[in-house]
Amino acid sequence: MTKDNQNGWGEHKRLVLHRLGAIENDLHTIEKRLARMEKQMAVQASQARLVAGAIGAVAGLLPAVITIIVSRL
Repeated sequence: MTKDNQNGWGEHKRLVLHRLGAIENDLHTIEKRLARMEKQMAVQASQARLVAGAIGAVAGLLPAVITIIVSRL
């Protein structure tokens, strides 16, 4: 028997390495989810800017349209 197997460290080392592998897989999964969420947030932010710009354009044109309509009356 090797020294590691005599005192149980060989089995413990194997279990620790197995658990570290599982943690690494979990971390990889979390990183993929985070990247997907970041991409979704960027898309939503650009959509919000687009909507805000459209609302701003309509709000900016509204006084001009009202002025034109009132001047024709």
